[in-house]
Amino acid sequence: MVFTHSAFLYDTDDAYASLLSGFVKDGLGRGETVAVAAPPDRVGVLRDALAGEAGSVRFLPADEWYVRPARTIAGWARILRTAAADGSPFVRLVGQIPYAGPHAPWLRFESALNRSLAELDGHLLCAYDRRGLPATLLTAAVRTHPRLHDGGWRDNARYETPEEFLAATPEAPWPVSGEPVVAVPVDKTVAGLRSLVRDRATAEGWLPADRVEILVLALSEVGTNSIRHGGTHRELRIWLTADAVVTEVTDDGPTGPSPLAGYLLPRQGEIGGMGLWLVQQLCDGLSIRQAGGLTHVRFALRRG
Repeated sequence: MVFTHSAFLYDTDDAYASLLSGFVKDGLGRGETVAVAAPPDRVGVLRDALAGEAGSVRFLPADEWYVRPARTIAGWARILRTAAADGSPFVRLVGQIPYAGPHAPWLRFESALNRSLAELDGHLLCAYDRRGLPATLLTAAVRTHPRLHDGGWRDNARYETPEEFLAATPEAPWPVSGEPVVAVPVDKTVAGLRSLVRDRATAEGWLPADRVEILVLALSEVGTNSIRHGGTHRELRIWLTADAVVTEVTDDGPTGPSPLAGYLLPRQGEIGGMGLWLVQQLCDGLSIRQAGGLTHVRFALRRG
């Protein structure tokens, strides 16, 4: 299987329509599956260029597709796997992230894709509009795509491996202030922590009932990882902010998780090894950092 991940940097709508319509039409002509996730104005330009052939393309609404990076990775994987199972000879994907807010999570996503989808068969072409994006973001786009179209197709000599890029581009932890409402050690089991957090969250109305269960599940996964792989001094802390319940587990283990932790797809049929991947899917923020001899795993669930 071969996964290709490329970036297309463009300056005009004509350039956008020409390259992407050609990419899509070539795939349709070969009987391939084609899907596009882009903002509405970009979809409009591409639909016009495709004319009657647009009906053969699966268009995905960007505001629903680009919510959380790991969820988008899972979405692309589903499309690739489903198409292969249905006998499609190949899959062509077009993505255009509607960058807003912090860029780091989505830049990390672009890098992680190169490992996450490496065993699947398809080509994901990511479009970047030079007219509205900052230079730092365009530079990062070049660093995260092995193939590049910038006036013509070429292998990208400035590409960095995900291990390099992710280590150099951490996701900022969800901000907190003041004292935590929970600060307790993590012992040899998470059972007591689950009960404590469920009871406090329910009694004090931290989150709706279904979100409380997500909080408890995420805590269980992160806590279990810390017990299995961390050191001997482990702590759980929880803060309530205006917009989120923010949970952090720290330990003094000799090494932290891999830079790719939480981004790699669970292997089909494999039991276990899904902890941080599951947390990435369920939560609104996840950061892993090492400081002061400790590994800090912080995740957040929005309260709204």
